[in-house]
Amino acid sequence: MKNLKELHAILTAIHCLNYVSKNRDEDIYRLTDYAFRRIFGFNSNIKSVICIGQTKETIMPVLMEFLEDETEYKKYLEEYKK
Repeated sequence: MKNLKELHAILTAIHCLNYVSKNRDEDIYRLTDYAFRRIFGFNSNIKSVICIGQTKETIMPVLMEFLEDETEYKKYLEEYKK
């Protein structure tokens, strides 16, 4: 993977968006938990705690700020819109 350093932020965003989804997918939850355990050495419980009581609308600004700080996702979105 070219930008492995971005993986943590991307997985965190996927995990959180799935967690707050009305149609939470257990397979996505297990996959992100597995990745956190295998790649980073911790389970996703701490990520899940952050999501409790959140909705997509309330967590998106936080996730976008996190992604902006840790990845080039914002740049990707700007290029994608062109």
